[in-house]
Amino acid sequence: MKPYLKNLVKISFGAILLFIFLAGGIFIIFTFGKSSYDTTSITNAGFAIFAGCASVCFAWSRTSDYPRDTAKIKQFGESLFLSALCFVIASLAKFIFLHKTELIEKPLLGYLNFLFPIINVLGAIMFLLAYINAWIAMLGLLKILFRKSLTRI
Repeated sequence: MKPYLKNLVKISFGAILLFIFLAGGIFIIFTFGKSSYDTTSITNAGFAIFAGCASVCFAWSRTSDYPRDTAKIKQFGESLFLSALCFVIASLAKFIFLHKTELIEKPLLGYLNFLFPIINVLGAIMFLLAYINAWIAMLGLLKILFRKSLTRI
């Protein structure tokens, strides 16, 4: 393949990934930042996707023939697993925020009521950071795959 075609493929793919990243980031900010929206189903799916990708990374790192790539793939798998755990923790924070009246008794709720907006903001930030961390890992994995596939052409 000619060098300018490789660069065109890289730029096109990068533009598509940038669009997807920005769309997902905006979705997370507006969806998870909304205090009344129950995000449990979305976080369950996010956890399953990130945990599944981490599992694939760990299996790939065991079967890789390139030691340099093996360490990177394992590191990206760890990042994806961390993102999955952050999704669960952030989901728990959002659940506590939404169901505070059922979880905490009325007299105690009056004293702790100032904490719940902070919990909601911290949960939304944790969702966003987990999303960014997962994207960094996915981009690293795609870089390894592209390097291998573009050298074969």
